[in-house]
Amino acid sequence: MKRAIILGSGLDILSQESPLESIPYTEIPGWPLGKVKGHKGVLDKYKNIWVLRGRAHLYEGFTWEQACFPTQYLINQGIEELILTNAAGGIDPNYEIGDLMQITGYLNFMKPDKSRKLSRILQKPISYKTELVKNTHDDIRLHHGNYVGVHGPNYETHSEIALFKSMGASAVGMSTIPEIETAVKNNVKVTAISIITNVYGKTVDLGHEGVVQAAKNASEKLARLLCLN
Repeated sequence: MKRAIILGSGLDILSQESPLESIPYTEIPGWPLGKVKGHKGVLDKYKNIWVLRGRAHLYEGFTWEQACFPTQYLINQGIEELILTNAAGGIDPNYEIGDLMQITGYLNFMKPDKSRKLSRILQKPISYKTELVKNTHDDIRLHHGNYVGVHGPNYETHSEIALFKSMGASAVGMSTIPEIETAVKNNVKVTAISIITNVYGKTVDLGHEGVVQAAKNASEKLARLLCLN
């Protein structure tokens, strides 16, 4: 089965291995070229998995369709199993920086849709979770929860956090939902993992630099969880 992983901000997996082929996003026609720090912008092809090092975000000015393009490209190339990762802020006060959360459902606040009612945003389950993630490492804190995706680029207000918490969200970020919805629409198995890089009301806001560093620090842990090291 052909697999691929999309890496979020600061995440670094398999970088010590030499890929069979490395393709800069600039060489793939139609690819949205994000410029956020912590995203290298290259597709590395290894024997057993393809690794997308970076993604484009809606807040950079890309359309929903452009944000979905890389996932659709992978599917068109025959990818049957997709692993999504991101850096996210923790809403659940039990979370700590460096914890991992498998996304079991999501709330889509990213795509403007006048016909979308509040009840249609609530906790859409991910129906095609892979069996890849097994919590067999005693030293890895793996949570399961709902991810809320927002457009950004900003951190949430007190009122927004209160709303998201009341709706059952455990973490918040500015990516991943376009890829989830594209994969599910194409019946591709998907596992999504958030790396908690700060926790609302509990940790100091270190800005984007701190987010990137926290994600980088958790990369080895993520690789072990996914059996990619």
